[in-house]
Amino acid sequence: MKIIFLDIDGVLNCKSTPNPRKLPYIVDYKLLSRFDRVLKDTDAAVVLSSTWRYDPAGRFSAEHHGISFIDVTPDMPERPRREEILAWLSKKPEVTRYLVLDDEDDDLDDLPLFQPSSRTGLTDKIAQGMVDYLNGRTHKDMRSNLLVRLLQNVHSIFKGHEG
Repeated sequence: MKIIFLDIDGVLNCKSTPNPRKLPYIVDYKLLSRFDRVLKDTDAAVVLSSTWRYDPAGRFSAEHHGISFIDVTPDMPERPRREEILAWLSKKPEVTRYLVLDDEDDDLDDLPLFQPSSRTGLTDKIAQGMVDYLNGRTHKDMRSNLLVRLLQNVHSIFKGHEG
C-alpha cells in the first residue's frame, strides 16, 4: 500500500487562493486537481496529517472539498509531526511506500518529504516528483534547502503545528 501523509494549508491552498469570506478551511481546486492526478497515477491512499484532522469542521471541510482520506495521524500535542507519522506507520506494516506532502519541515528530516512553498502550493514539478517516487522510479524527495528547513524546525518548536 502506498500512502501520502497530507498537510493541507500551504499545499492544497496557498497565499493566492481566493478566500473572499475569510473561511478557515479552504481548498484551491486547481491545486486539488493536481493532487488528484497524483493519486490516480500512483494508486496511493491519503492519511491526513494536517491540523484539519483534529477539528470536526476541518475534517468536514476536507471531505466537502473532495479530499478523500483513509485515516488521520494521531494527535500528539507538543510532539513534532514526524513522531505522529511514525506512530501511524508503526501500526501499518502493509505500507510499502510513503511520502509526506507538507509545506513545513516539522522535524521531518529523515522522512521522504515533498515540500511546496506556501506561496504556490503544490506545483506540477513536485506532483511529478511524487508520482516518480511513489512508483519507485526514484528515491529522491523534494524539500526546501537546509537553511529554510532549519528555520522551520526552530519555528515549530515555539509555535507547534500550524497547518
